[in-house]
Amino acid sequence: MSIRHLIGITLYAFILSFALTDSVAAATFANFSAERHNRFLVDDSLNPDFWLDHSLLTGVAVQRAVLISPQHYVTAAHTGMINPTFVAADGTRHTYTAESSTILQTTLLNDFLDSDDMTLLAGTSHASDLLLVKLDAPVPLADGITPLSVLGGGYYGMLGQTMIVQGQNSQFGSDTIDATQTVELNTGAITESLIYRWDDPLGGGGLDELTLVGGDSGEGSFVEIDGQYVFTGVNMGIATVTETSEKFSFNSFITPYVDLIAAEVAADGFSIDVVAVPEPSMALAMLTVTGFGWVRRRTKRSRSRGRVRPAKPSDAKLRASRERVGRS
Repeated sequence: MSIRHLIGITLYAFILSFALTDSVAAATFANFSAERHNRFLVDDSLNPDFWLDHSLLTGVAVQRAVLISPQHYVTAAHTGMINPTFVAADGTRHTYTAESSTILQTTLLNDFLDSDDMTLLAGTSHASDLLLVKLDAPVPLADGITPLSVLGGGYYGMLGQTMIVQGQNSQFGSDTIDATQTVELNTGAITESLIYRWDDPLGGGGLDELTLVGGDSGEGSFVEIDGQYVFTGVNMGIATVTETSEKFSFNSFITPYVDLIAAEVAADGFSIDVVAVPEPSMALAMLTVTGFGWVRRRTKRSRSRGRVRPAKPSDAKLRASRERVGRS
């Protein structure tokens, strides 16, 4: 699906301090519960009532880093590399030093019309919003920090999947993936993306549903497969359709970059573990696409009557007047 067909916009990257549009409350969650959604207590110890398994999240940093090998983590390019802190299953914290980084490249599978109405040809490569970071030394096995497996497989396999999403302050929620798409950021990055709609105002939000807000960029997202959390990408941006007030969140999609990551990691003497999400049957894939088609049709009609409202920063002016979206 084309993002222009989906919500009639190109994606506008959020700076880290961005907030949502004026009409949106500051809360990220539909039904926030500190006991359920906070990974840590106020004293930074592990929350015993947390809804996820702490032992499966040791490779997920306190903020903006997901470890995928003993010496490599992934974050968002627009937030940059940090010296990440990871937490072992016993609650012990370990901070490591980042040494260097590589922006992963997107190779277009189809021609892509960018924000300047220039056609970028299929087969060409462009900088994405995914940053692969190398630590100055491997994480010691004794630290109890386990790298996450990385998601492989195809695009249709993600439709309808429940994705676990980390927000800022180590709060975790989830949402259902509605679409996969190539999107453009105002930084010039072109990235493969997973898209999920904020359903709560429509009456469909679940217990853990969230929508991205300013400050969420670079945090990880995951799917659960066979009892493990598998890395799917990082938080990237959000769009609001003016006419309907519907909100869509965007996460980078790691799967198209698996081969690039594997090659970079192998050059440093390591490997990544790739787990494929099962592809749905063709009938399910067709039903999913058909069911999501009403968004494309309704958006096409509304676009002739109004504009997509871009997310506004809390402390800066909008950086462009084109129809775009703020990055998280």
